[in-house]
Amino acid sequence: MVIIKAFQRARAMHERVREGFVEFLHLKVSGSIVLLCAAVAAFLLSNSPLHFMLEELWQLEFGLAFGDFYFAQSVLHWIDDGLMALFFFVVGLEIKREIIVGELSSVRRAALPIFAALGGMIGPALIYSLINHGGEAARGWGIPMATDIAFSLGVLAILGSRVPTNLKVFLAAVAIVDDIGAVIVIAAFYTSDIFWGWLIVGLAIWLIIVAFNYLQIESPLPYVIAGISVWFCFLHSGIHATVAGVLVAFTIPSKARMKPLEFVTWARAKIEEIESYDIPGEHVLQSNAQQQCAQELQAEARWIQAPLQRMEHSLLPVTTFIILPLFALANSGVRIVEYNFIDLILEPVSIGIILGLVVGKQVGIFAMTKIAVSLGITDLPSGVNWRHIYGASLLGGIGFTMSLFISGLAFRAGILQAEAKMAIIIASLTAGLAGYLVLRGVRPSLPEL
Repeated sequence: MVIIKAFQRARAMHERVREGFVEFLHLKVSGSIVLLCAAVAAFLLSNSPLHFMLEELWQLEFGLAFGDFYFAQSVLHWIDDGLMALFFFVVGLEIKREIIVGELSSVRRAALPIFAALGGMIGPALIYSLINHGGEAARGWGIPMATDIAFSLGVLAILGSRVPTNLKVFLAAVAIVDDIGAVIVIAAFYTSDIFWGWLIVGLAIWLIIVAFNYLQIESPLPYVIAGISVWFCFLHSGIHATVAGVLVAFTIPSKARMKPLEFVTWARAKIEEIESYDIPGEHVLQSNAQQQCAQELQAEARWIQAPLQRMEHSLLPVTTFIILPLFALANSGVRIVEYNFIDLILEPVSIGIILGLVVGKQVGIFAMTKIAVSLGITDLPSGVNWRHIYGASLLGGIGFTMSLFISGLAFRAGILQAEAKMAIIIASLTAGLAGYLVLRGVRPSLPEL
């Protein structure tokens, strides 16, 4: 009896934990919380006695071997070049969706986030370049251009109903355009030597994937196999492999096989068929016909979603709760015990990044948005005023993930990378807190600036 009660209590506790975990995963800020925890863990571990063990883990190599073929990368490179390519693939899916049906689907709707994002990229790059105009430090001009969509939208999620929904849509669109700019910058300016043979083969395979789309092939397997091949070619071409993720994403079909109303008509007939097979008192396992109809309903329901939607919904939790936290754990650690903290943040690289993200972002986004609206090119979203825009401009200064990623391309290791990482963390925290405080005090009824 005691064992049964203990088992029942354990089962009840398991259910409560499971329900709490599921509820947490559905919170809009859950991804940001996990990412923040990973960043804090990376910082603490980097300044602990476990630092050397962690470094050995990141440098541990593993790969594949088939006969004479051998391909191996360090754990760090698998994360930065492999898993982050999958992250950029999801970013590419989001970009394509926004271009087709979202905020970038028409010239007038796209004008506002495009102008804002351009200002948010040009302003920080100019500030950084004015402070670091020579030497190796000049390579870091792309670091403060980036906006972290997870953290910036996470702050808005914390604010909840205090901010209008259209402001969240605006900031998401700005971040997506910003991601497009980041991909272009990575491909054009953070590529060293290009090995044209590998690049041509990769582009040829990419054209085959385009043909898959044209032939309306919806099975994910051909896209996965060809996509990995494109990634492998780009990895050896000199162009960063994450660019392949975005290119492959653009080839994923965006049309569903069946329209929702067509499915409703078909499903209604199938439900009526299930009802016609019903025998009162019969066990569910006895009605093979009903089970067959149910299986057909389940199988057919997936076709009202486009392959793009199915892939995005399937991969988004993976990138949010696995890939980005792993990236943060591997890349955001700064061993400040080896440096003087004050000296670290007063170096030109640090100052350029902090001013770029905190000042350049807010000025660039706000000013370009003001210009676009003043010229009549576009309008502010409904329910959004200029104080909302200013608060969102501040949140644009949360660089983190993308800024860390670009810093790894600009500065491979050493003091410059430590300066960059520390500056990104300080600037992102400052911009996030400032944006939160500004938006927390905003009311829709307040007059425009």
